[in-house]
Amino acid sequence: MDVDIATVAILGNAGGALIGFAVAITATRYQDVPGARQYSWLALAGGSWCAVSMAKIIASNPAVVETAYVIARTVSSQIIALWIILVLVYTGRRSWLRPSRLIPLLIVANADVLLLLLGQGRFGQAIAVPVTQNGVTLLAVQRGVAFAATLTISYLPVLLGYGFLIEFLFRSGNIYRRQTAVIGAGTALPMIAALLYDLGYTPHPAIDFTPGVFAVSMLFVGWALFEDESLSVTTLSGDTLVDNLPDPVIALNDDCVIIDYNAAAASALGHPEPNGEHLDNIAPGLSEQIERGEVFSLGDSITYYNPQTTSLTDQFGTERGRLVVLRDVTGQQRRQDRLEALQAATQQFIEAETAEAVAEMAVEFATAVLDQNAAGVFLEENSVLEPAVISETIENNVEEELLYGSPTDRPESKLWQTYETGEIQTVSLEQDGLDPLDNALMLPLGSHGVMAITAYGSTFATEDRRYAAILAQTTQVALDQVERERELRQSRSSVQRRREQIEFFNGILRHSLHNAMVVIRGRAEHIRDDVPSSKQRHLDSISDWCGTLTEMSETIRDINNTVTASEAERLDTVDLNATLRRSIESLRVEYDSVSVSCELDGEYSVQANELLEEVLLSILRNAVDHNNADTPQVTVSVQQAGDWLQVRIADDGPGMSDELKTKVFERGLSPDQTADGFGLYFVSVMMELYGGTLWFEDNRPTGTVAVLELQRAVTCSKAGDDPQSGDTETAATEAQTKSHNR
Repeated sequence: MDVDIATVAILGNAGGALIGFAVAITATRYQDVPGARQYSWLALAGGSWCAVSMAKIIASNPAVVETAYVIARTVSSQIIALWIILVLVYTGRRSWLRPSRLIPLLIVANADVLLLLLGQGRFGQAIAVPVTQNGVTLLAVQRGVAFAATLTISYLPVLLGYGFLIEFLFRSGNIYRRQTAVIGAGTALPMIAALLYDLGYTPHPAIDFTPGVFAVSMLFVGWALFEDESLSVTTLSGDTLVDNLPDPVIALNDDCVIIDYNAAAASALGHPEPNGEHLDNIAPGLSEQIERGEVFSLGDSITYYNPQTTSLTDQFGTERGRLVVLRDVTGQQRRQDRLEALQAATQQFIEAETAEAVAEMAVEFATAVLDQNAAGVFLEENSVLEPAVISETIENNVEEELLYGSPTDRPESKLWQTYETGEIQTVSLEQDGLDPLDNALMLPLGSHGVMAITAYGSTFATEDRRYAAILAQTTQVALDQVERERELRQSRSSVQRRREQIEFFNGILRHSLHNAMVVIRGRAEHIRDDVPSSKQRHLDSISDWCGTLTEMSETIRDINNTVTASEAERLDTVDLNATLRRSIESLRVEYDSVSVSCELDGEYSVQANELLEEVLLSILRNAVDHNNADTPQVTVSVQQAGDWLQVRIADDGPGMSDELKTKVFERGLSPDQTADGFGLYFVSVMMELYGGTLWFEDNRPTGTVAVLELQRAVTCSKAGDDPQSGDTETAATEAQTKSHNR
């Protein structure tokens, strides 16, 4: 039975059109799969290609055939463009989907179409002529000489797409190799059919089986994209796992069910076949540990793991599951534990009160935490290194003479060499016959001595050397602290002795001065009756100066007590109002021509002592002594400044230069620049002891204002009014400790 080749071609194209349209419609159900949209358009173009090719075979009018040919070439060129776009999406090259790259590809793919549309005549060089071959007469389209060139150019994007597929085939490894191979093989069939047709291997020049073959190939591509179970999460994870990895590797689905694992994971989980089991059923709480991403230990094991989670995705970026790698970080955790132990021990080192206590802690830490078999601390004393604390192993296996080092008796001693050079060195003990001590690590402790740590084996691990160096540095810091504390105690003891000596000699001086003044005053009174009345004023002066010197000795005693007393002892609550009145009254007694006004609008108390009256009197004297007016005017007022009180003493004198304002409190200033009595240096010292501040301001229009800022004290009456306040002493102490910035 003869087969009509034209009928076969018509039926084949009809079937191809149906397949293409059906596949395009089916692909719309998989729009959630990346690349499905491009595949749907490709299948639709394939079905259209088949329909146009069928019309070209059936038509008997040359013009219709030529038109159908142009349409078919246009559709096939778009298939090439859609094919390259699908390959770019499938292989993960979405960055190529930009106009700057796509437009050149589309131009190349449509090279033949451009030739047809821009050539001479209505359809350029495409002419339909009757051709009889194999007993079949059909209208076949003949092309000009330029057809071969444009046809070759049109194949370039196809070849580029296959290049991308081949590269992706090797790049993707085993995960997508099967799918990529199916897509490549399926699309190769219409490529082969097109080459055979273009080369003339066809039953008839008017019959092209490429559209029908292309429609069938779309079935293979669709199956590979949407129905291939080889890309399920189980298979993907199985291809990714490396069974001989020492770290446990587990593949989980979205429900935290184990879908794959390696041998190390089965061993760590303690389950021979955990596949299909929920992770928390095998290891309770493990999923939470993995989610936190922190180091943990599994069960009762001393092994520590650091979980690292990676999403299992396909080439489109869709997550299919999770791959969990439990990295064994036992060594790292061990190092961290050592550091934490050393950090915790540092405070104990610093709080140690003796060098022996520091040495004992260092030896204990070296043997217990650093896992060394023995250690010793050797401290320098009179240019000799002596064992302060040593492990029992060293004491039992090392001769006593080897435990000492000095530049005279044992200059070759490794201990002394380490101390002298200040460099860490490793010493072999095998030649000394100190079994079981194989080697020792000598670490200098600055000027204090040397630490020696011994261990089994021929060498120290780098990590052990590092932690030993940290321990030595900590020990040195602790020994420095002990030394400073010892020097501080000695300094305090020396200060206390000096204080007692000063108080002793000061007491003797005051006693002797007091007795001398009594004798002088008594002798002056004894001869008063023998002195003429015109000379009596000299005896009065002698008597007054005796009283003044006696009072000054008592004031010096108070100053000495204030300077040497602690802050809590030197301050008390002082009635500022009464003190100011006494100071002003003393000033009026000393100076006949002075006008003093005092403005007090409240009851004030401050933190000071009995010397405050002398401090205020010194400032008042200074205001009068440096005033060239016949009747100096002095104004005293008190202002509140938060928790502070400002005593302002203003005069109408010539004023004070800015330079003198900064130097007036210096100790070396001559008396004529300050005033009689103790002067402003005394005032500045006392204000500092009171925790207050003193400065000078310009008065308007002339003169100077001395400002004494003192800590305000809470009086008993005010404390009683406030239910939250305590007794006077407590309130005064609290006021004393408040910070102040002027």
